[in-house]
Order: sequence, then C-alpha cells, then structure tokens
Amino acid sequence: MKAEFVSYLNSISATDQVMARVEIILNFYKEACPEDIMDIFICETIKSDGNREYQSLWLFSEKYAMEAKNFLIQDDFDIMPIKNLMTYCDVQKTEYDFNNASEGSRLLVKISVTHMLNGELRASKANCNFLKSITLKYFVPNLRE
Repeated sequence: MKAEFVSYLNSISATDQVMARVEIILNFYKEACPEDIMDIFICETIKSDGNREYQSLWLFSEKYAMEAKNFLIQDDFDIMPIKNLMTYCDVQKTEYDFNNASEGSRLLVKISVTHMLNGELRASKANCNFLKSITLKYFVPNLRE
C-alpha cells in the first residue's frame, strides 16, 4: 500500500482490521482498473456514541472513481468513468470553513455522472479536509459544460 494511503488511514484512526480490508480491496482494483490508483477516501460518520462508523471506500484514478460499498462487511465493488462526465456536484457543510476542521465538522458531497449513476461521500472531523481535496481534484474539474 502506498505510504500516502497509510498516512491517510492513520489520520482517520483506521484500525489494523480496516487497513487490512483496504489492502485487499486495493489489490482487486489494481487488477480491475486500467490506471494507477492515485487517491483513496473512506466515507464515514460519527455515531451517537462518538465513534466513527466507516461506510464505503472510494478509490480514484485519473479517469475512474471506484466504490467498495459497506467495505468492512461485504464485497460490492463498482467502477465508473468520471473524466469530463460529471453532471452534478453538491457540497453541504456543517461547522467547516473549508480550511480548518473541528470536532463538529461534517461534509457531504453528492455527485452524479448520469441521472441514474450517482454517489454520496460523507466525512467528519479532519476527514473533511480529505473530502474537500477529492472534490476539487476529481469532481469539479470533470463537470461537463
């Protein structure tokens, strides 16, 4: 696994179990995707008890976005082209100024490639900074005119 992926996972307090599962999924997508995987992102929320709940793992290459849904408990993998195909990007934030994440920061990004193909990415706390970066790197530049 790339050092930057390990650093990212450590920054969101990923356990050894989460890291092992990410490694398995990365290996699958390395074979499935014709391009180098450049970034990863874990969708997560904060539960009422204050703990993180990991939901899906997203992976990104130059032309593709890949999602492993409920990645800790099931094998449900998809891949979609995004290069100049994004039709919609909605960003909703709570207690986040797009620069400094706090304990109360939350970020939700909704995307669409077609009217039938869409996704949601969620982040809390410092993970908001990573989701902002993913949005600016992969979604906004690929919006169709």
